[in-house]
Amino acid sequence: MSTEKIEAQKLEYLPTTCQDIDNCSFSNWYPRFKSHTFKSKIIPLTDEFVDYLNADGIYLPEDGQPRAATIEEVDSDEEITEFPNDEVDSKIPNFPQVESEIRETVYEFEGAVFPKLNWTSPRDAAWISATQSLKCTSPFDVYLLLKSSDFINHDLNHAYENCTDREMMEDKKIQYNLVLRKWYDLQPSMEFRCFVKNQEIVGISQRDLNYYPFLKDIQQDIEQTIFEFFEDTIRDGFESVNYVFDVYIQRNNNKAYLVDFNPFNTTTDALLFTWDELMSFDTEKGVSEIRLVESQAEANFRACHAPKFATNMVPKDVIDLSTGKSIAEFAEQFERAMQRTEAGDYNSSSDSDSE
Repeated sequence: MSTEKIEAQKLEYLPTTCQDIDNCSFSNWYPRFKSHTFKSKIIPLTDEFVDYLNADGIYLPEDGQPRAATIEEVDSDEEITEFPNDEVDSKIPNFPQVESEIRETVYEFEGAVFPKLNWTSPRDAAWISATQSLKCTSPFDVYLLLKSSDFINHDLNHAYENCTDREMMEDKKIQYNLVLRKWYDLQPSMEFRCFVKNQEIVGISQRDLNYYPFLKDIQQDIEQTIFEFFEDTIRDGFESVNYVFDVYIQRNNNKAYLVDFNPFNTTTDALLFTWDELMSFDTEKGVSEIRLVESQAEANFRACHAPKFATNMVPKDVIDLSTGKSIAEFAEQFERAMQRTEAGDYNSSSDSDSE
């Protein structure tokens, strides 16, 4: 067995404590970094609202709900009889205080917000909204995203699951909050995820895994902006020593905005890194690296074989075909193979050692 394989077997992931998770909770870090992030409002949730989020079925408020237009012909002599559905009506959520605060915040934030709970936003449910995004303009929009998201379920029921001291949370009551953040039309290309180990950045990854050719030209500027922001704002302000933070860089002036904090463990998407790489990084000897999607072929490969929000679901046959190549190398080979398949001339004899 090779030394590399032995070392991989010995690799132990850094422990995550309940305090690390609490430090990443929005209400804990927002007051400290308020001037460096997007305007937000925190709405404490009652136990009844949390029960509603945990309940089966998706029942939504009528406010903001789209209604289909119908035309019905009714005989003038016919009496119209309505049959109320008491069972459905009884399950329609009734949280006037929350709905009022949502409407007020939407108005205050110039017409649109995006929601999250203590730790995560319902990004996995964006497909279900009319805008295919997290943009919300009514209580109906907010409820729909929250009720449709597995990420929200994780916040409510599994936030401390991987903590080494999770027994501490057994009798502790968690205050859940609805966070409404002001909506901005941000450029996905300028969002980056930064991995911090022992209070040092060990890696920076492009967050949106599409190919943006211009990023290579401004890579050094991106790195400098992130490191300066980390040194000046984040390092001494955040209480954990191992964590992940997301930033948005405004391209016209290279200004960095804090987006969120996440725990330094496998529940956070490592994007262009692997968690083995991040955990084994030696902060005393290693040099941190920024990783970008290098080609359209690589972006296509990732889109096909590492679907969004399912990065651990890689088909076995794709792994078998990779034969140890890097993602970029295999992506180029995969792209060429797909082109040959579309042309109708791809067969098993077309593989060569050079590919």
